[in-house]
Amino acid sequence: MKAQVTLTPAEGKRLIAKAISCMESVQNAYRNGILIISTSTTTGYVAEELMGKEIPNKGMFTAGVVTAEGCSITIADGRYNHYVFEKGQLKEMGTPDLVPYLARMGPDDVFIKGANAIDLLGAAGILLHGSGGGTIGTAWGHLIRNGAQLIIAAGLEKFVPVNLAEVVPRLGAESIDVAMGWKCGMMVVHGQVITEQEAMRLLFGVDVIPIAGGGIDGAEGCKVFFLEGAKDNIEMAMKVLGQIKGEPKLTTKVMPKPKR
Repeated sequence: MKAQVTLTPAEGKRLIAKAISCMESVQNAYRNGILIISTSTTTGYVAEELMGKEIPNKGMFTAGVVTAEGCSITIADGRYNHYVFEKGQLKEMGTPDLVPYLARMGPDDVFIKGANAIDLLGAAGILLHGSGGGTIGTAWGHLIRNGAQLIIAAGLEKFVPVNLAEVVPRLGAESIDVAMGWKCGMMVVHGQVITEQEAMRLLFGVDVIPIAGGGIDGAEGCKVFFLEGAKDNIEMAMKVLGQIKGEPKLTTKVMPKPKR
Protein backbone atom coordinates (compact mmCIF):
# COMPACT_ATOMS: atom_id res chain seq x y z
CA MET A 1 0.00 0.00 0.00
CA LYS A 2 1.23 3.49 -0.83
CA ALA A 3 0.57 6.80 0.92
CA GLN A 4 1.60 10.44 0.71
CA VAL A 5 1.79 12.66 3.78
CA THR A 6 2.75 16.26 4.49
CA LEU A 7 4.18 17.32 7.85
CA THR A 8 4.93 20.81 9.13
CA PRO A 9 8.09 21.28 11.23
CA ALA A 10 6.05 21.21 14.46
CA GLU A 11 4.27 18.02 13.39
CA GLY A 12 7.63 16.53 12.48
CA LYS A 13 9.00 17.34 15.92
CA ARG A 14 6.09 15.56 17.57
CA LEU A 15 6.59 12.52 15.33
CA ILE A 16 10.32 12.38 16.03
CA ALA A 17 9.65 12.63 19.75
CA LYS A 18 7.19 9.73 19.67
CA ALA A 19 9.78 7.55 17.97
CA ILE A 20 12.70 8.49 20.23
CA SER A 21 10.67 8.02 23.40
CA CYS A 22 9.88 4.45 22.32
CA MET A 23 13.45 3.46 21.48
CA GLU A 24 14.73 0.56 23.59
CA SER A 25 17.99 2.35 24.38
CA VAL A 26 16.13 5.42 25.60
CA GLN A 27 13.68 3.45 27.71
CA ASN A 28 16.54 1.48 29.28
CA ALA A 29 18.54 4.61 30.14
CA TYR A 30 15.40 6.29 31.48
CA ARG A 31 14.55 3.40 33.81
CA ASN A 32 17.94 1.99 34.73
CA GLY A 33 20.64 4.55 34.05
CA ILE A 34 21.25 8.17 33.11
CA LEU A 35 19.24 9.91 30.41
CA ILE A 36 19.93 13.57 29.68
CA ILE A 37 17.53 15.55 27.52
CA SER A 38 19.35 18.72 26.55
CA THR A 39 17.26 21.79 25.85
CA SER A 40 16.17 22.40 22.26
CA THR A 41 12.87 22.66 20.43
CA THR A 42 12.58 19.03 19.32
CA THR A 43 13.90 17.57 22.56
CA GLY A 44 11.16 19.37 24.46
CA TYR A 45 8.68 17.15 22.64
CA VAL A 46 10.78 14.09 23.55
CA ALA A 47 10.57 15.00 27.23
CA GLU A 48 6.80 15.36 26.95
CA GLU A 49 6.36 12.00 25.25
CA LEU A 50 8.62 10.26 27.74
CA MET A 51 6.97 11.73 30.83
CA GLY A 52 3.44 11.68 29.45
CA LYS A 53 2.77 15.29 30.38
CA GLU A 54 2.92 18.67 28.70
CA ILE A 55 5.75 21.16 29.05
CA PRO A 56 4.07 24.56 28.92
CA ASN A 57 5.64 26.80 26.27
CA LYS A 58 8.19 24.37 24.83
CA GLY A 59 9.65 27.32 22.92
CA MET A 60 11.39 28.20 26.18
CA PHE A 61 12.94 24.71 26.45
CA THR A 62 15.81 26.29 24.52
CA ALA A 63 19.01 28.27 24.95
CA GLY A 64 19.99 29.28 21.45
CA VAL A 65 17.31 29.48 18.77
CA VAL A 66 16.94 30.59 15.19
CA THR A 67 14.13 33.09 14.65
CA ALA A 68 13.09 35.18 11.66
CA GLU A 69 15.50 37.86 12.89
CA GLY A 70 18.48 35.49 12.82
CA CYS A 71 20.42 33.42 15.33
CA SER A 72 19.12 34.35 18.77
CA ILE A 73 19.51 33.59 22.48
CA THR A 74 16.53 32.69 24.65
CA ILE A 75 16.00 35.10 27.54
CA ALA A 76 16.93 33.72 30.96
CA ASP A 77 13.61 34.57 32.59
CA GLY A 78 11.31 31.59 32.08
CA ARG A 79 13.88 29.45 30.28
CA TYR A 80 13.85 25.74 31.14
CA ASN A 81 16.91 23.85 32.32
CA HIS A 82 18.06 20.49 30.96
CA TYR A 83 16.19 17.39 32.09
CA VAL A 84 18.32 14.71 33.74
CA PHE A 85 16.74 11.36 34.59
CA GLU A 86 18.61 8.93 36.82
CA LYS A 87 16.74 5.66 37.23
CA GLY A 88 13.55 7.48 36.39
CA GLN A 89 14.03 10.36 38.82
CA LEU A 90 13.95 13.81 37.21
CA LYS A 91 16.30 16.64 38.08
CA GLU A 92 16.42 19.95 36.24
CA MET A 93 19.78 21.72 35.98
CA GLY A 94 21.91 24.13 34.05
CA THR A 95 24.86 23.16 31.89
CA PRO A 96 27.63 23.39 34.55
CA ASP A 97 25.71 21.03 36.84
CA LEU A 98 25.57 18.36 34.11
CA VAL A 99 29.27 17.57 34.46
CA PRO A 100 29.06 15.05 37.37
CA TYR A 101 26.37 13.14 35.48
CA LEU A 102 28.21 13.30 32.17
CA ALA A 103 31.34 11.96 33.87
CA ARG A 104 29.43 8.89 35.09
CA MET A 105 27.69 8.10 31.81
CA GLY A 106 28.60 4.89 29.98
CA PRO A 107 27.53 2.85 26.94
CA ASP A 108 24.03 2.20 28.31
CA ASP A 109 23.34 5.87 29.02
CA VAL A 110 21.87 8.33 26.53
CA PHE A 111 22.27 12.03 25.79
CA ILE A 112 19.57 13.53 23.54
CA LYS A 113 20.38 16.74 21.69
CA GLY A 114 18.84 18.83 18.97
CA ALA A 115 20.80 20.21 16.03
CA ASN A 116 20.80 23.17 13.68
CA ALA A 117 21.98 21.22 10.65
CA ILE A 118 22.31 17.68 9.34
CA ASP A 119 24.44 17.07 6.27
CA LEU A 120 24.90 14.70 3.34
CA LEU A 121 27.10 12.37 5.40
CA GLY A 122 24.81 12.11 8.44
CA ALA A 123 26.79 14.52 10.62
CA ALA A 124 25.01 17.10 12.75
CA GLY A 125 26.00 20.73 13.19
CA ILE A 126 25.24 22.72 16.33
CA LEU A 127 25.56 26.49 16.29
CA LEU A 128 27.65 27.93 19.12
CA HIS A 129 27.71 31.39 20.63
CA GLY A 130 28.24 30.80 24.34
CA SER A 131 31.74 30.72 25.77
CA GLY A 132 33.25 27.25 25.64
CA GLY A 133 30.72 26.00 23.13
CA GLY A 134 27.65 25.91 25.38
CA THR A 135 26.03 22.60 26.28
CA ILE A 136 27.52 20.46 23.53
CA GLY A 137 30.96 21.94 24.19
CA THR A 138 30.63 20.81 27.79
CA ALA A 139 29.17 17.39 27.00
CA TRP A 140 30.98 16.15 23.91
CA GLY A 141 34.29 15.18 25.49
CA HIS A 142 32.57 13.14 28.20
CA LEU A 143 30.26 11.42 25.72
CA ILE A 144 32.95 10.28 23.31
CA ARG A 145 35.40 9.41 26.11
CA ASN A 146 32.86 7.23 27.90
CA GLY A 147 31.17 5.76 24.84
CA ALA A 148 27.76 7.10 25.85
CA GLN A 149 25.03 7.16 23.25
CA LEU A 150 24.18 10.42 21.50
CA ILE A 151 20.77 10.67 19.86
CA ILE A 152 20.26 13.71 17.65
CA ALA A 153 16.65 14.79 17.21
CA ALA A 154 16.39 16.87 14.05
CA GLY A 155 13.72 17.29 11.41
CA LEU A 156 14.61 17.25 7.72
CA GLU A 157 14.06 21.01 7.67
CA LYS A 158 17.61 21.04 9.13
CA PHE A 159 19.15 19.27 6.11
CA VAL A 160 21.92 21.23 4.36
CA PRO A 161 23.40 20.02 1.01
CA VAL A 162 27.05 20.38 2.04
CA ASN A 163 29.74 18.55 3.99
CA LEU A 164 29.65 20.41 7.30
CA ALA A 165 33.20 19.38 8.17
CA GLU A 166 34.43 21.45 5.22
CA VAL A 167 32.37 24.50 6.14
CA VAL A 168 32.91 24.74 9.91
CA PRO A 169 36.57 25.90 9.74
CA ARG A 170 35.37 29.02 7.94
CA LEU A 171 32.95 29.95 10.74
CA GLY A 172 33.38 31.38 14.23
CA ALA A 173 31.77 34.02 16.42
CA GLU A 174 35.00 36.03 16.31
CA SER A 175 35.56 35.62 12.58
CA ILE A 176 32.13 36.60 11.24
CA ASP A 177 32.18 40.28 10.27
CA VAL A 178 28.44 41.04 10.17
CA ALA A 179 25.39 38.98 11.03
CA MET A 180 21.63 39.00 11.32
CA GLY A 181 21.33 38.23 15.02
CA TRP A 182 24.18 36.75 17.05
CA LYS A 183 27.43 35.60 15.45
CA CYS A 184 28.05 31.87 15.83
CA GLY A 185 30.55 29.14 15.32
CA MET A 186 29.54 25.52 14.82
CA MET A 187 30.50 22.12 16.21
CA VAL A 188 30.05 19.00 14.12
CA VAL A 189 29.10 15.83 16.02
CA HIS A 190 28.18 12.29 15.11
CA GLY A 191 25.44 10.23 16.70
CA GLN A 192 22.19 8.48 15.85
CA VAL A 193 20.23 11.05 13.87
CA ILE A 194 16.46 10.65 14.04
CA THR A 195 14.50 12.62 11.46
CA GLU A 196 10.89 12.18 10.40
CA GLN A 197 12.12 9.54 7.95
CA GLU A 198 13.75 7.36 10.63
CA ALA A 199 10.84 8.03 13.00
CA MET A 200 8.26 6.61 10.58
CA ARG A 201 10.44 3.59 9.86
CA LEU A 202 10.82 2.91 13.58
CA LEU A 203 7.17 3.47 14.50
CA PHE A 204 5.37 1.97 11.52
CA GLY A 205 7.79 -0.37 9.75
CA VAL A 206 7.29 1.27 6.36
CA ASP A 207 9.57 2.54 3.61
CA VAL A 208 9.78 6.34 3.70
CA ILE A 209 11.09 8.70 1.03
CA PRO A 210 11.00 12.52 1.27
CA ILE A 211 9.74 13.78 -2.08
CA ALA A 212 9.07 17.52 -1.65
CA GLY A 213 9.41 20.39 0.77
CA GLY A 214 8.28 23.91 1.52
CA GLY A 215 4.94 25.60 1.23
CA ILE A 216 2.85 28.60 2.25
CA ASP A 217 -0.10 29.41 4.49
CA GLY A 218 1.36 27.58 7.48
CA ALA A 219 3.24 24.93 5.50
CA GLU A 220 6.53 26.86 5.45
CA GLY A 221 9.35 24.40 6.09
CA CYS A 222 7.11 21.36 5.59
CA LYS A 223 8.18 18.05 4.07
CA VAL A 224 6.15 15.73 1.85
CA PHE A 225 6.80 12.00 2.23
CA PHE A 226 6.03 8.91 0.18
CA LEU A 227 5.25 5.84 2.32
CA GLU A 228 5.05 2.25 1.15
CA GLY A 229 4.41 -0.91 3.12
CA ALA A 230 1.91 -3.49 4.28
CA LYS A 231 -1.70 -2.31 4.42
CA ASP A 232 -1.94 -2.58 8.22
CA ASN A 233 1.30 -0.65 8.65
CA ILE A 234 0.24 2.18 6.33
CA GLU A 235 -3.15 2.40 7.99
CA MET A 236 -1.49 2.64 11.40
CA ALA A 237 0.83 5.34 10.08
CA MET A 238 -2.05 7.37 8.66
CA LYS A 239 -3.97 7.07 11.92
CA VAL A 240 -1.07 8.28 14.08
CA LEU A 241 -0.02 11.00 11.64
CA GLY A 242 -3.62 12.15 11.43
CA GLN A 243 -3.60 12.61 15.21
CA ILE A 244 -0.38 14.64 14.96
CA LYS A 245 -1.78 16.99 12.30
CA GLY A 246 -2.45 20.45 13.68
CA GLU A 247 0.43 20.46 16.17
CA PRO A 248 0.84 24.17 17.00
CA LYS A 249 4.03 25.96 16.07
CA LEU A 250 6.42 27.08 18.80
CA THR A 251 7.11 30.59 19.99
CA THR A 252 9.84 31.87 22.28
CA LYS A 253 11.31 35.03 23.81
CA VAL A 254 14.82 36.10 22.94
CA MET A 255 17.41 38.60 24.07
CA PRO A 256 17.76 41.87 22.15
CA LYS A 257 19.99 41.71 19.13
CA PRO A 258 23.61 42.72 19.86
CA LYS A 259 24.69 46.16 18.78
CA ARG A 260 26.55 46.14 15.50
